[in-house]
Amino acid sequence: MSITSAALVNGQKISTLGEKLHENVAENATILYQKSFEGVSPNCIHTSDVGNKWFLMRAAYGQEKKAEEILMQTEGVESAYVPQWYKVRVFAGKKKRILVSIIPNNIFVRSKESVLAKLVGREPLSFLHFSYQPHKDEFGRPIGTGRTPVVIPDRQMDSFRKWVDADAEDKIFRQTSFIFKENDLVRVTEGVFEGLVGHIVRLKGQTRVGVNIDGIGFISTAYIPKNCIEKID
Repeated sequence: MSITSAALVNGQKISTLGEKLHENVAENATILYQKSFEGVSPNCIHTSDVGNKWFLMRAAYGQEKKAEEILMQTEGVESAYVPQWYKVRVFAGKKKRILVSIIPNNIFVRSKESVLAKLVGREPLSFLHFSYQPHKDEFGRPIGTGRTPVVIPDRQMDSFRKWVDADAEDKIFRQTSFIFKENDLVRVTEGVFEGLVGHIVRLKGQTRVGVNIDGIGFISTAYIPKNCIEKID
């Protein structure tokens, strides 16, 4: 049996105690603030290398889009994805709506670990590295080097991309995980979040659907009418 902690900031475990969002916290959570993982290259392979997986990776400052362009043309890489959204910035006293990375300096790459291990830290991707999480047994003893690359499960990644694409001002992001009162999974059946799978949560006095994204944090939809939610197995 092995235990890995998926919610990390700068290589440290994020506390999951007291995860209830109060009104003022929920409001502030709509402002993106994501601390970065420590990005370093692997010395060995920890995760199963059967089939492609979504890896969370870190690029040098402002280089995530460059990494995306290179990776999309690299043999063995199925996909590379930099989530972005529009934010209002002020330039010379004037407001301008610009497209920015939701999680600065981070990129999601779908491939095999063995393929990526040959690319990171080397030209033309010398500025790209894996993001890591602790890798320990049930007694807290390190397994191998004591760390393993962060892998995002497919279902979480699908929901995350639907959340990113949804045109809704009141969707929420925060850098820590969320403790759900109910474990039942639900799917949004209508609206801009259609197809997103997660758990029902109550935030700002509204019914929403929330998802913990391994290594990233917590995302929540805007308000979802109950008749637009279905329970799934």
